[in-house]
Amino acid sequence: MDNTTRAIHSPAVYLDDSHAESIAMTSAYDFHSAADAHARFSGEKPGNVYSRFTNPSVEMFENKLAALEGGDAAIGLASGMSAYLAIAMTFLRQGDHVLLASGIFGTTTHLFRQYFGQFGITATSVQVDDYDAWQAEMRPNTKLMVVESPTNPLMGVADLVKLSTLAKRHDAILVVDNTLLTPVLQQPLQWGADLVLHSAGKFLDGQGRCVGGAIVGRHDLLKPLRAYLRASGICMSPFNAWILSKGIETLKARMNLHEHNARQVFSWLRQQSDIEQVYSTMAADHPNRDVIQRQQTGHSPIITFKLRGDRDHAWRFIDALKLVSRCTNIGDAKTMVTHPATTTHGRYTAEEKQRHGITENLVRLCVGFESPADIIDDLNQALVAAQQPVETAVLVC
Repeated sequence: MDNTTRAIHSPAVYLDDSHAESIAMTSAYDFHSAADAHARFSGEKPGNVYSRFTNPSVEMFENKLAALEGGDAAIGLASGMSAYLAIAMTFLRQGDHVLLASGIFGTTTHLFRQYFGQFGITATSVQVDDYDAWQAEMRPNTKLMVVESPTNPLMGVADLVKLSTLAKRHDAILVVDNTLLTPVLQQPLQWGADLVLHSAGKFLDGQGRCVGGAIVGRHDLLKPLRAYLRASGICMSPFNAWILSKGIETLKARMNLHEHNARQVFSWLRQQSDIEQVYSTMAADHPNRDVIQRQQTGHSPIITFKLRGDRDHAWRFIDALKLVSRCTNIGDAKTMVTHPATTTHGRYTAEEKQRHGITENLVRLCVGFESPADIIDDLNQALVAAQQPVETAVLVC
C-alpha cells in the first residue's frame, strides 16, 4: 500500500478517557453499511448523519443548556439572530402578525419588520409591562409574542405569567430572550414561556470568544425547529459549541461575581450629580419590583444611565474611559460600554428612539470582573473629563 494511502487511513485515536470532552471537528460520519446510512438518514435509527444538524459537541452544549433552563431539549445555532430567524421561518406564514416588546435589540425588530415584512408578516411593538396594551394589540392572526426580560438597555421587566396566560388564550407562542439573566438567574419556562432564546456568545461564553445562539423548550416545538435547521444550515460550529459548553460549567460562579461587582458600581452611579437616571433591576424603586423579586433570583450586570447633557456629552464620557472597553458586546470578563442610540439601537427611527426611551445621552455599561474600585475610578475620571468644555481651534491669518 502506498505511503500516502497508509497515512490517510492510519487508525483514529479515540479519547474516551479524556477528562475534558474532545471537540468533534468533523463534517460527516462513517456508516457501517448502506443500510445503516439509510436508517440514520430516515430517522429509523439514532446516530449522527451530517454535522449541519447532528454533532456530538453541539449536542453536549444543548444538553447542558436544556438542563439549566429546565427544558425538554435545546437547539444550538450559528447566532442569536439565527435563532430568531429559525423561529420565524418555522412558525410564521404570510399574513401572520407578531407582537414585539418595545425597545428590544434593534436588529431583532428590524428582522421582523423589514425582512419578514417583505413576505406579508406584520409586527407591532408594545410596552413590555403594559398588559392592557398587549391585550389590545392581539389579533386573530397573532402567532408570536417576543419579549426580552429584562429589556436591553432600559431593563424593563415583563410579568411572564401574565404574558403566558395571554399567549395561551390566543394560541400564540411566547418567546422569551433570556440572554441578560441566563438560566442561573431566571428560568422563563417555569413561568410559562413556550421557547427560551439565547445569544450564546454573551454570558454563556463569558469571555467574548465566539458567536452562537440557542433555543430551549418542549419537544413538540423543537422538532419542527430542528427540521428547519437541517434544511437551512444555520448550524453552530463544533468548536464554538465546545467553548460554550465549557463556559456553561462556570456560569453560576461568573454570574454571581458579575452581580457582586455591578451592585457596587450601581450604588456609586446613583450618587453622581452628573447622572440623571440609572436603570437596573437592582433598583429598589424599579416599577416592576414585585415581579423582579418573584421571577428573578438575581440581577444582570447591565447598568444603563442618562448623563446630564446630549450626545456630545455622552460621547466625550465614553471616549475618556481608559479601563472600560468601548464594545457593543455584553457578558465579558472585561467591563464594556456603548452608546445604544448610535449602535445597538441605531436602526430605530428618531421617533421610535424617543418613544422607547433610547435617548442621545443614554449610556449602557456591562460590569465585568475587574476590581469594582478600579471600574469606579475610571468612570469617575471620565465623568470629570466629559464636563470639560470642548477646545475650539483658533485660526490665525
